Parts: sequence; C-alpha cells; structure tokens
Amino acid sequence: MMKKRIVSMLICGALAASSVAGLTACGNKGLELTVWGSAAQQETLKQMVAKFEEANPETKYNIKVGICEEDMAVSNIAPDPSAAADVFCYSNDQLVPLLRVGALAKLGGIFLDNVKTENSEDSVASGSVAYGTADEKVYGYPYASDNGYFMFYDKSVITDEQVGSLESIISVCETKNKKIAWAVDVPWYTAGWFFAFDCDYSVEYDYNDNYKEKNIEISLNNEGGINACKAMSKLTSSKAFSGKSTDNEKIITGFTTKSTAVAVSGTWNAPQIKKILGENYGVCKLPTVNVNGQDVQLSSFKGYKLFGVNPHSGDKIVEAHKLAAFLSSEAMQAERFEKHMVGPTNNAAANAVKDDATFAALNAQKQFAKEQTSVPSSFWEPLKGVGLNIIDGLLSESGGNGKLSYADKLSAVEKQIKNSK
Repeated sequence: MMKKRIVSMLICGALAASSVAGLTACGNKGLELTVWGSAAQQETLKQMVAKFEEANPETKYNIKVGICEEDMAVSNIAPDPSAAADVFCYSNDQLVPLLRVGALAKLGGIFLDNVKTENSEDSVASGSVAYGTADEKVYGYPYASDNGYFMFYDKSVITDEQVGSLESIISVCETKNKKIAWAVDVPWYTAGWFFAFDCDYSVEYDYNDNYKEKNIEISLNNEGGINACKAMSKLTSSKAFSGKSTDNEKIITGFTTKSTAVAVSGTWNAPQIKKILGENYGVCKLPTVNVNGQDVQLSSFKGYKLFGVNPHSGDKIVEAHKLAAFLSSEAMQAERFEKHMVGPTNNAAANAVKDDATFAALNAQKQFAKEQTSVPSSFWEPLKGVGLNIIDGLLSESGGNGKLSYADKLSAVEKQIKNSK
C-alpha cells in the first residue's frame, strides 16, 4: 500500500521527479539526501529510512541521518539554511522563525492532498499560514500530536481520585514525604498556570514584511494573572515541591528512587516511567486548583511536530517531499507510538491507539490547552522570571518586606513582551 502511494506521488511529480531519477542513475553513490531527527529516535529514524529505500527500489539512495531536536530547528538551520538537511523535524512554534529564514518548502499536489486527508485538521493547520483561507500555505508533514504535558503518578502512593485536585495531591505527598515534580521555572510550563486563569496573548504578523511581528497583545497583569501566581505559590511553598531545575533526568530518578509520587511531563518520558512503575503507572489530565474558593482546571500548551522540506534542496526537492511523506505516514506514526509512545496525528493511527492510557491522558488535557503557535518571540524569557521569583519567594500579593507584588512583576513582564517587537 505504501509503495504504491509513494510511486504515485512520484508520477504526479511529473518531470521534476523524472529528472531526479535520471540524475540518480548517473551517480555511483546514489541520490544523496539528509534527514535530521531527535536524538532519542535516531535508531528508529534510521530503520524508517531503510524501509523507505526498500519501498522505492527503482531509485538508488544514499540517505544520511543526523540529529536536530524539534525545538532547536531554528537554532540549527537559521545560520545557513542551504547547508541544512533536506528533511528535518520541527515543533510548530518554530514555523514562523523558519519561514523568516526561508527554510521551509510549501507542500502541493498529491503531497498536500494526502496530508490534509490523512491527518487531523489541527495538526495540518499547525504547520500552515492562513489555513482554511484563499491564501493558505502548508509547510509541514505532521507526525506527532504530543507536544504537550499532563500528569504522571504512582498509584501505590496516591489514588486516581486524589490526583484530581492540587490540594489533595499536596496533602498526600506532604503526609507521605513524597515529591511533586513540576517545572514551574520553565516558561513552557509556567504559561499553563496563566492560561487557566484566562490570561492570553496574540500576535499579528506582517506577511508582506518577512513575518515581522506587527502587533503583540498580552494580558497577564490582571485579576487572573494574580490568581495564577497565587496558585503557583500554593505548590512551590509546599515541602512536597521538588524545587528548581525539574528536568527529565530528575523526574525519572525521582520515580526510580520512589522519592517522587507525582510529576508533570509528556509522552517522551512515558516509556521509562511506565517501566519503572509497572502496575502502579498512573496518568491523567492536570488537576484543578482552588483559588479564592473557586476550583479552576489547570491548563497547558498543546502543539505538534512536523517534518519540513528544505527549499534549498534543488533538483532533489521532490525526493525530499517523498521522504517526508513516508516518514509521516500512518505506518511510521504507528511505529513511533509503539516504540516511543509518540502521539499520532494520522487519523487512522490515532484511532487505533485512542484507548491507550497515556494517549487518553494527553487528549484529556488537550481540552484545556492553548495551541502553541504564533508565540511572541519575546514571550519566554520574561515569563521564566515569574516562575523563578515565585519559587524563590521573592513575590507576594501585596509586596513589601523586600518582595515585589504580583501586579508589579506582571506589569514589568507585559512591557518586556510587548516592547521587544
């Protein structure tokens, strides 16, 4: 089935694809392509490349595999897009910066038709500009729907009912001397607390001026923002809070040593946590938090990961599209889920795993998540300061005694974000 589809793509590529095949026949090394993927999936990517070559025996390939993390695509590619891989992975918040440096080729023809038909609409839109309008342009092959976070917990310590609220989680963990791992000082996680209390941002781009940020709107310094700070402080002031620098290693070590009972993370840590906890493996959406007598569901970011094609690939560009299409196909997405628990964007692959506990937790949280797209370039660093200051006890609701008030801090953060465009 896959071989037939890829061959039909080549046929629809018409003369461009034919010329590439002709070039291949003249070279001893075969048609050279480079693909970059995450470090954790290098072996899987190499195996997928081998399957692509097997599925296309009419062409001799020489495909090199390298490392580029999805969230580092801009850092790796922007210095010289012409020297970058023909196919590379990127998270959807990297879309605009990659377009600014001319690093993404537009999809068209059967490539575009298949992407739109086979994947969720949100995932396709995440790699697009003006999606659903007459000016629509699609720049990516979605393959992962799990660029988000939810909650892991040890069922031998805390019950399914107790993880429903932050207050009960704190109470159980304090009583049993266990830790709650939550990277409040990482802005990607910090943002979710603010989204829960209706804080938001928006960016207007000038598409005719290299995607320049024309206008940034941000709402943090309000009642919702202050309540978000109160909610974070409730966690960080607890002796159960794991503290700063909660990274993947700290989370895995915590569950391994039984010092951690609850952690907020994503599917990338799921295989290891599941192996450690065994029958006590628990996953669910984020809890509610009670502020001013009201229970509020905590929010998060949600996003997607895609394969992009480098427009600097020249006469190899059709082959690059073929490779990207194959790597993001139903079969490859199913394989990624099986090996790495990567959530599929492909409709059929996603439906096949919808009852998996981890994927179900991810989808449950998505209902309360903000799409991670069109993020202000100045958003991350100022927000990091909020989380760090709360952990260090440098902020309070009213200020004074050497502390800055929540309102004053949030006002300063708003100005930093808005005035840097």
